[in-house]
Amino acid sequence: MTTSPLTRLAEQLLEKAKILDSYSQSHGIEPLSFERETLADLPLEIENVRKAAIDICQDAKRLAQGPRDLLWELLNQSVDLANFQFIYHYNIPKHVPLVGSISYSELAALTGFDEIFLKRMVRVAMINRIFLETPDGRVAHSGASRILHEEPGAMDTAGFLLEEIFPAAPKLVDALKKYPASGEPNETAFNLAFNTSRSFYKELEATPERSRRFGAAMRWMSRGGRFSNDHIVRGYEWAQVDHANGLVVDVGGGHGSVSIALANSTSKVKFIVQDLPETATHGAKLLPGSLKERVSFMPHDFFGEQPVKGADVYFYRYILHNWSDKYASLILKALIPALRDGSRIVIVECLPDDASMTRWTDKQSYNIDIISMIGWNSVERTSSHWEMLFKSVDSRLEYLGTKAMPGASVALIEARFRSA
Repeated sequence: MTTSPLTRLAEQLLEKAKILDSYSQSHGIEPLSFERETLADLPLEIENVRKAAIDICQDAKRLAQGPRDLLWELLNQSVDLANFQFIYHYNIPKHVPLVGSISYSELAALTGFDEIFLKRMVRVAMINRIFLETPDGRVAHSGASRILHEEPGAMDTAGFLLEEIFPAAPKLVDALKKYPASGEPNETAFNLAFNTSRSFYKELEATPERSRRFGAAMRWMSRGGRFSNDHIVRGYEWAQVDHANGLVVDVGGGHGSVSIALANSTSKVKFIVQDLPETATHGAKLLPGSLKERVSFMPHDFFGEQPVKGADVYFYRYILHNWSDKYASLILKALIPALRDGSRIVIVECLPDDASMTRWTDKQSYNIDIISMIGWNSVERTSSHWEMLFKSVDSRLEYLGTKAMPGASVALIEARFRSA
């Protein structure tokens, strides 16, 4: 009898599950559970097993669903997001105690909703493993809702995606019709959804709470997991510039979180963090005193000519993906006069594959690509797209390719300037 694809996937999953369970047991980690966070910050070998298990699970699920249920699930994703937006907006996780549980009637009283309505909403969230119901019918935290309760940055990230991007997503087709082939940052689905002529960042700046939430979300995503700055520290040969005259210019570096992480992992190289005046001033105030000799801040608009000449590395993290090719080219052209022979441009961005793929664990790059389109009219570039962009900017820019950072959802993109 020929083994079916579903059985083969199940057998592969069992193999991966045994490896993960063995690792957990040998390292004193509690068994996997929906009630708590487990298998975080794994060594690369085990992280690869975990990702493989996720991809196998997704393929097995899709096979078992069949094409009709697969389509139905996709078409109902807006329902899950609407439910999550309710959970976020009314801060339901904060009303559920970290220890123990709460009755539906008590939760309804705390939130001001009718108990039947509240139960309907919370039980949808439970299907998505946000909260869990105890055997006696009360509400308790799952691992996911516990993160939302304990980490304000997680709630801010949810808020950014649910209250800025989610309302704009249905306007994507309208924006494409109204502004065909536009690369302008104020001709987007976001602009139509919020009825504004200002670009995303200008619109958020007009409302301090929205601006604060976005900044907090970006910081939270950089502190751990797939977007952690730790991947950048480990993912590039910073030792090659770690000498007395070494210099890295962190363009659009915000409050300097990456430069601070890199300074803490090196000993001699200096860092200049550039951003708009208010951000640079605030970053300088937050800088630990122990790093003031090696990390400094400079006001600079990256569309203007780069004032720091001849640095070893000009570093851009999550900058160029906010801009269409038209504007990304202008940003890079403003850098050219500052480059010396051998200067490198190092970029950190999501990196969709140049070929079609179906691995669920690689989907994040594609998710962010659509978000970039919705909010900024920008793009997450593939390797071939990056090569094309560098060539269009200056023939002296030698494209060195990309480098995956194990465990990260982002990659390194690198070019080197050759003066002759």
